[in-house]
Amino acid sequence: MSTKGGIQIIGAAKQTIREYKSSKNPFIRCSVSSLVFCWNALLNLKRLFVDTEFRSVLLLQIFNSKNVHQTTPLTYMDRYPKIFSACSDYFGDKKDLKILSFGCSTGEEVLTLRKYFPSAHIVGADINKRSIAICRRLPVDEKITFVHSSDSEIQKHGPFDAVFCMAVLQRKPHYIAAKGISSIKKIYPFEKFEKQIIELDGLLKKQGILTVHFTQYSLRDTSVAFKYEALGNYNQNDYRSPVFDRNSQIVKNPSLQNSIFIKSRK
Repeated sequence: MSTKGGIQIIGAAKQTIREYKSSKNPFIRCSVSSLVFCWNALLNLKRLFVDTEFRSVLLLQIFNSKNVHQTTPLTYMDRYPKIFSACSDYFGDKKDLKILSFGCSTGEEVLTLRKYFPSAHIVGADINKRSIAICRRLPVDEKITFVHSSDSEIQKHGPFDAVFCMAVLQRKPHYIAAKGISSIKKIYPFEKFEKQIIELDGLLKKQGILTVHFTQYSLRDTSVAFKYEALGNYNQNDYRSPVFDRNSQIVKNPSLQNSIFIKSRK
């Protein structure tokens, strides 16, 4: 069977299912919905055993949901060159910097940061144990450390001159955009974002840099915002997902959202 033929069959099957699900006969509707539910459950059960990434994310959501932000481990090298360059310029030739990559996923961000900060001590932290296991297999130098993300574990390596939190403090952004969801109070409440920002603030030295990029909320809305001033005009204006206010309600016409902040007060 050709790929095109297979796609046509799948498309026809989906159309048939949609028709049955909208049938006027309640028995047919209920039966088809039950079959679809069971089929999806079987597919997820199969993924649980064969897909290590899916399994690691699912276990996080079940057993550590209160500490999970973004669940997708997708990343790649040199993802934010303008931001990393600006932060490197801010510190100039300062030696012995301590840098935290919070939510480092599989380590590409840490490897990238090494290029911008060649002599810094860099700690990569992630809550996903599978991701950290991958990180620990990377060929890195002795000034790079990977840790399982918890406040107590990260504190052992701080305080830090710079904390990078890139595309971490958000939840299901593409799904929320596609569905037109106007409140994420139940999906990812502002209070959870603010709590994490407060914890990161506690890890950062005065005059250090906190970079929070690609997020559904603004640092300006948090209780520690008074300690920070923006560095330059670096922002997330290329972020295509909705942003929300401190009540977790969508902001219709959001103002420019800065990404790099200098901690000017303790």
